[in-house]
Amino acid sequence: MPSSRTALPTADEEFTLGALGTGGLERAASVLREHGLVRLGRLGGRSDVLDTAALLMSALWHHRDADPDGLTVIRDTGRHEGRVGFAGLGRGDLALHTECAQLPGPPRLMLLACARAAEEGGESRTVDGRAVLAELATFHPAALEALSAPRAAYFGGSDGHFAAVLEQLPEGRWRLRLRQDELARFSPEAEAHLPALRRVVEHHTVRTRLTCGQGLVLDNHRVLHGRTRFTGGRLLFRALGQAHRSLGLDPGFPAPWPAPAPAGRG
Repeated sequence: MPSSRTALPTADEEFTLGALGTGGLERAASVLREHGLVRLGRLGGRSDVLDTAALLMSALWHHRDADPDGLTVIRDTGRHEGRVGFAGLGRGDLALHTECAQLPGPPRLMLLACARAAEEGGESRTVDGRAVLAELATFHPAALEALSAPRAAYFGGSDGHFAAVLEQLPEGRWRLRLRQDELARFSPEAEAHLPALRRVVEHHTVRTRLTCGQGLVLDNHRVLHGRTRFTGGRLLFRALGQAHRSLGLDPGFPAPWPAPAPAGRG
């Protein structure tokens, strides 16, 4: 039996800012590498979110909707409902997606912290892209082939980007990129397999109701995120950024099948 010191990391662990700053960062990094997601707890407010992001990210990504300090306030603004690309600032369902899919190099990490929970609904939804890849490869290989083509999808508007939904990287690693709104258009080959992709994504969806002070850190190159519709004054802080080198995140995520053995020397 492994000791608690060497136990495999679990995505159910919850890390506080204090723990991250006093030796827990290495453990959190291990959980992030293993599961693509880290849970946070006891966040005291905006300053705690910024301090936590500073431990995990080398620099904050200044999103279009971010405030000067780099955080974006995710809430129903009362003026963005129904606007393409602004679903997160309404109170309706937010389709599962990766952040900034329209950019050639989307930010690696996203931190979401709850400052005020919804009265009803507002559950965070997450999907591990590694599980999606495994199911597609096993049961829908034609879908995986179409979705991994370099021009499987076009994300964004006039300044958008062609990319694979599941991009194969060197050394048996993969990267996920997806959005499911009017700013995503798919090749005919990929579009034919979208129903299968959506079924697989739904199969692996996990729902989490964040309460005040709780948060999530997601590997944005691996994990889809979304939200259910809500009522009340739900309010979250979001930080985006590149992963700090100390986290040891290699590009993408490992394939869910054994890596091929190295070729022998002649």
